[in-house]
Amino acid sequence: MIPKKKSVYDGKKDSKIKNLEINLEKKLQQLHPKKIDLSLERINKLLFKLGNPQRKIKNIIHIAGTNGKGSVIAFLKSFIQTSGYTVNTYTSPHLISFNERINLNGHNISDKFLESLLDECTNKNKDKPITFFEMTTAAAFLAFKKKPADFTILETGLGGRLDATNIIENPIITIINEISIDHTNFLGSNIKQIAKEKAGIIKKNSPLVVGKQKKKTIKIIKKIANKLKVRTFFYDKDWIIKRNNKNHIIFFNNLKNNKKEEYPRPGLIGEHQIINAGIALKAFKLIMKKKFNKNFIKKGLKNVKWPGRLQKIYLNNELFPKKINNEKWEFWFDGGHNKSASKVLAKTFKKWNKKKLYLVFGMLNSKNPTDFLNYFKKIVNKLITVTIKSDSPYYSNKKLYEIAKLNEFNVETAQTIRHAINKVLINEPPGRVLICGSFYMYKEVFSLLKK
Repeated sequence: MIPKKKSVYDGKKDSKIKNLEINLEKKLQQLHPKKIDLSLERINKLLFKLGNPQRKIKNIIHIAGTNGKGSVIAFLKSFIQTSGYTVNTYTSPHLISFNERINLNGHNISDKFLESLLDECTNKNKDKPITFFEMTTAAAFLAFKKKPADFTILETGLGGRLDATNIIENPIITIINEISIDHTNFLGSNIKQIAKEKAGIIKKNSPLVVGKQKKKTIKIIKKIANKLKVRTFFYDKDWIIKRNNKNHIIFFNNLKNNKKEEYPRPGLIGEHQIINAGIALKAFKLIMKKKFNKNFIKKGLKNVKWPGRLQKIYLNNELFPKKINNEKWEFWFDGGHNKSASKVLAKTFKKWNKKKLYLVFGMLNSKNPTDFLNYFKKIVNKLITVTIKSDSPYYSNKKLYEIAKLNEFNVETAQTIRHAINKVLINEPPGRVLICGSFYMYKEVFSLLKK
């Protein structure tokens, strides 16, 4: 059911409480020592004590996948908002502040509201074991109940079947974006096992939109969907989206009638973002049926924003040494951290290869640096490894240097991202600098940007 249009929720951001996220995470990790322990039992009990707020949230859109989930959400959110409806979102990870994860129709949740919700959740939980993500997911459900929107979009944190967000019962639609190898220590050692976990979000009576997938993955998704008698809409079988020319894309909503629609290219950069836009567009059309305006879709494609994903960044002029012409340099950031993300990144920069390419690279030690770097072997002029500033376990810059050296990269180390950039500017010919390997690097990058 399509809701009536409302005015946008105008929440005021309260002043920030210093170290709120750090203090809360430490407090919650004490309740449950494992950072990740996939189960629905704990959050189910907590939500019951809270009055099951998730059941009072209307028009939920649920999305899983390995890559591109955030971009699909950004497009879908943009389509919904430009059409005059309100939308709440729950996403992860965050780039700078935890508040980004719970967004109330364009406004990150305030520190004051967030703290009150977490207090309510911890009081109801009464020191029972629970993970950080489960507790914050419960807080998000409470926030969406108290500050309702026309639509609510939930992104799985890890997997799907046993992800805390999968406690919901009747989403209006589910979306499965590209699935690839990642989080093997939790989801399985091969693509079949991982696909089965991701497909666990499929619900009876909820249509399913599926992005570009490997054949093995498609087979597993189809099997689960058919068992539940779910209407499915697969990329390249039921719908497709293509680049028409430099400035336009062509969307085929139904390949059976071959009727096409032309739209401007998406505001997010990269060929992979065209497919992400198509996933969001197919889902949007199913949700809205025929009650939408194509001009709003065009506006939504143009106005979409999603920081940290192949984002062109502009550094503070103070970072440029004297006699360095900053106009001859380009700087980019992308938080992708697995083989599939690396593939689309390298493909994009290969198409741009009129300029030299330099990588500033850091990574958590739960990821595979060799898999990530392999696609960049023939297009990178210099690789500089850095140590990520994070509470999560990470590779040191020296360890990444050793790995890159074994893979025959021209590589150096640097203490910080700023130091790495300075090395490139002083010692190398002008070109493009890509800071990549982890979303945890964005906070440091943000401190270097023009204000």
